[in-house]
Amino acid sequence: MKFFTINDTRLIDLDRLVRMLPVSRGWSFFRLRNQGKYIKAMLASWDILDAHEINTSRRLAHFIGQGLIETGWLRYTEENLNYSREALIATFSYYRDNPDLARQHARKPELIANTVYGRHPTLGNTEPGDGWRYRGRGFIQLTGRDNYQKYSDVTGIDLVGDPDQLHRNHALSIRAAAGFWKHNGLNAYADANDAAAVSRGVNQGNPQSSRKAHSEDKRIHWTNLALGLMEEPDLVTIDPDAPMTNGSTGDRVKKLQEDLARLGYDVGTADGIFGRKTGHGVLAFQSDEGLDPTGVADKATLDAIDELMSDSRRSSELAFEQYLDGAYSLQQT
Repeated sequence: MKFFTINDTRLIDLDRLVRMLPVSRGWSFFRLRNQGKYIKAMLASWDILDAHEINTSRRLAHFIGQGLIETGWLRYTEENLNYSREALIATFSYYRDNPDLARQHARKPELIANTVYGRHPTLGNTEPGDGWRYRGRGFIQLTGRDNYQKYSDVTGIDLVGDPDQLHRNHALSIRAAAGFWKHNGLNAYADANDAAAVSRGVNQGNPQSSRKAHSEDKRIHWTNLALGLMEEPDLVTIDPDAPMTNGSTGDRVKKLQEDLARLGYDVGTADGIFGRKTGHGVLAFQSDEGLDPTGVADKATLDAIDELMSDSRRSSELAFEQYLDGAYSLQQT
């Protein structure tokens, strides 16, 4: 398996990975949901990832593989603690030892957090309510006052005073996760392709733990899927001439949206994500120009857009020249 240095996450075709997710229904469904926001944040976070040396295909594959499980395939920005009695007993040793309490606490997330995490001395929760206040949040779920303080120091952002930032701000979530990754030395384990050690480092803060990580098998499986996508650069690097269709992302899509908007077509926000409105804009343009109305921005469509944009620029330049000539003539009379 060949691995290579990545020069920019925007060159990685994350659509291939998104289409593999078990909960994926396409961009039209989740472009404005957490999944779409996480992808946009990942695409925009190259400087942060590079600064933390998550800059090879293997390291990025391990980082993404862990994040997928931590976030429930990019659906969640904070820990879902709405456990049933059975789930509490299966997940937490405290409730296995106290099954009657599990029945009383079932479906009460704040009570569960304060019971489980408030009793966890290694998390640094010292004040009443700290278990809930510092519950898991982010791309890699930071948990406990000590971790929030540690990564406040790493990122320079006050996560202790406002822990919900990791819930609200997907880009900050990626930044904190990258800080966690680098601080815990996980690049070395990713380089060795030791997905079990990476899983334990993320889930337990100790890559050399003898205890399996929560959902370790799933973490290894999705890391391997991400690795499979990154075997060769041409498997994941976006082809600059590839047609753009529903689910495509990146600067090429943003330029397409901006050009169509300038030509008078409604594509919604120029956000770099090819969704339903962009598809309708492409379809309307194709119909107006006598092209095959597929809704896919293929080479013929892009060439026609470029030609019209070029004509539009020439018309604007000519009009400006005529305006200057007219203004000059008035000055001479």
